[in-house]
Amino acid sequence: MTDPSKPQAGTANQPAENEQNTKVNKGPTGKKSGLLIVILLFLALVIFSRHEAINTIKCTPEIIAQKPDVIMLGAWWCKYCYQAKEYFQRNNIHYCEYDMENTATGIQLYQKHGGGLPVLLIGKYQLNGFDEQRLETALSLLEK
Repeated sequence: MTDPSKPQAGTANQPAENEQNTKVNKGPTGKKSGLLIVILLFLALVIFSRHEAINTIKCTPEIIAQKPDVIMLGAWWCKYCYQAKEYFQRNNIHYCEYDMENTATGIQLYQKHGGGLPVLLIGKYQLNGFDEQRLETALSLLEK
């Protein structure tokens, strides 16, 4: 016989043992830790993707009149654009850049020549993406 003063498993006062094991606490703690993980991943991405600032030489009418060796279509967030600019400056290559997202000329040129970043216009040649060997070859073919 059971003691009526003690609750039994499976009654309203105490759930059966197998019911206790299936309960999951989905309180705000789980949401907070997920948000914390996302924030930490974002901060790690920002910290590890930082690189030294490099000057951007914008294509102005004056610079275009000087006929730069390379006209680049790029974007501020493009790591290959950064590598190309760094290469141009390190090797004293006369270039300028149109922002393909924020300038009317850059948008038009990217619609015409686009397909990856950066787009490098070198005389009659077009390179999509940054590759030092292809760039050097195209520059060596420029008519001076």
